[in-house]
Amino acid sequence: MPWSLLLGLVPRKVWLWLIGILVALFLLQMLLYASVITGLIGYQKSSSSEDVRSVDMVNGTAQVSAVLEEYRPLFEEYAEKYGVSKYVELLLAKTMQESGGRLDDVMQASESLGLPPNTIEDPERSINVGIRYFSEMLEKAEGDIKLTLQAYNFGGGFIDYANKHNNGEYSKELAIEFSRMKYQELKHTGIYSCIRPESAETGACYGDIGYVEAVLSYLKGGVIEADLQPTGDWVMPIEGALTQTSDYGMRPDPFDGKPDMHRGIDFACTNAVTPIQSVDNGQVVEVERSNSGYGNNVLVKHEEGLYSHYAHLYTISVQNGEMIQKGSKVGKCGSTGNSTGPHLHFEVRTKNQYRSDVDPAPYLGL
Repeated sequence: MPWSLLLGLVPRKVWLWLIGILVALFLLQMLLYASVITGLIGYQKSSSSEDVRSVDMVNGTAQVSAVLEEYRPLFEEYAEKYGVSKYVELLLAKTMQESGGRLDDVMQASESLGLPPNTIEDPERSINVGIRYFSEMLEKAEGDIKLTLQAYNFGGGFIDYANKHNNGEYSKELAIEFSRMKYQELKHTGIYSCIRPESAETGACYGDIGYVEAVLSYLKGGVIEADLQPTGDWVMPIEGALTQTSDYGMRPDPFDGKPDMHRGIDFACTNAVTPIQSVDNGQVVEVERSNSGYGNNVLVKHEEGLYSHYAHLYTISVQNGEMIQKGSKVGKCGSTGNSTGPHLHFEVRTKNQYRSDVDPAPYLGL
């Protein structure tokens, strides 16, 4: 039967009704499709945002003392309980900064309960309370790791301060401002003191303004700043075959045997002979000649915001403020300062200050 004849037999109202149903079904299908696509895009954006704010600064392995390592099962247990399992290494690194595992209040969690320091006398209770408080600060900081860490040290009021004055973001300058303000309010109590030279210089003696950097320094292989990635362009600080004698991370102190954070990599070299060279172009920002600590040492600032540090030198070949090229001689291998023998102690730092170090290995391609 021809289609024209069939159409003529069906009432016009019926056809309009059928067409309306088909159009409605089509529109419904398109709406559902759009909802799915929007949901997927939103999920991807949400996941990406969370990863950037957390993973960028918590990957890596915590370098911890043997006594703290014994508590790892408890950290894993309570981290799972409070939904922060992926932060176990960060929590261990944080605890190294708090106590090194040597105190009963291992996470220094008493004050989060409004109690005097070290009131908690059971390590497991300290871990329980400390991880619970960390999870609360993490949620309040909306996943911002640095803000969370500083709030653990300063208290949750620091997050409120960051929300009001810095769009909810952490910065070292903001931490100094907050610490200075709180110290002025509370210094009459006599409770607080300047625990770092930088604190005394800035009047920021409430809590620890270097807390974030100190905690992250215990993460071997972790990334501290997203824009401070290894470029792969650095040369070795010593030409030719290298013998690496000590890695970055926790190790027994060579003088007293106690667990200690080794903040660089050591390379063997010949005393007063082996040339030490700059790993990249930069400016010499510190030259020190000393019989203790790092001995004769040089600090060079590079364009990407990193610093390379060369310690225990026999002689120094550069001057403070001098612009130098990649491969330029900075000195000769030595054993000055606290050293057990001729070697180069090489550090990579993110700031012009002690304990801002990161693992040099990725930057040297090791």
